[in-house]
Amino acid sequence: MKTNFINSAFAGITLLLIAGCASMTQAPSTPPSATVRIQEWSAAYYAQAESGKGTLYYHGGRHHFTISGGGVGGSGAQKVSATGKVYNLNRLSDFSGTYHGISRGLTLIEGKMHAKLTNGNGVVMYLAGETEGLASSLGAQAFEVNLTN
Repeated sequence: MKTNFINSAFAGITLLLIAGCASMTQAPSTPPSATVRIQEWSAAYYAQAESGKGTLYYHGGRHHFTISGGGVGGSGAQKVSATGKVYNLNRLSDFSGTYHGISRGLTLIEGKMHAKLTNGNGVVMYLAGETEGLASSLGAQAFEVNLTN
């Protein structure tokens, strides 16, 4: 009975935190520099490990990239399919690098995720997507993004 109470309290707190972070992961209404489409797989038990690939649509071209990284906060495993807007991308070479930021999401078979990530060149990605699996996430993340073509 005590375990059920703790699990219920943890789930309730997670939902409140996810709702409270909504404004931090929403893109501005101004036109983006570029857009992205990402496929990612993650597994977490307080710490997260992620791997994936994506396509950057910039100045009429398609540029493929890889993602690897991790973070803290969350548990479970999920597949993420996300699209996003990219801001402050002045040169293609500024896109690669280490991105830091926050994400939030809840997946119970199917769910949604939102993230805001910024790299050292000032490039900001706002991602929103669909998830499949069983996972919850709310926390800090760091990703290494590398253009492959």
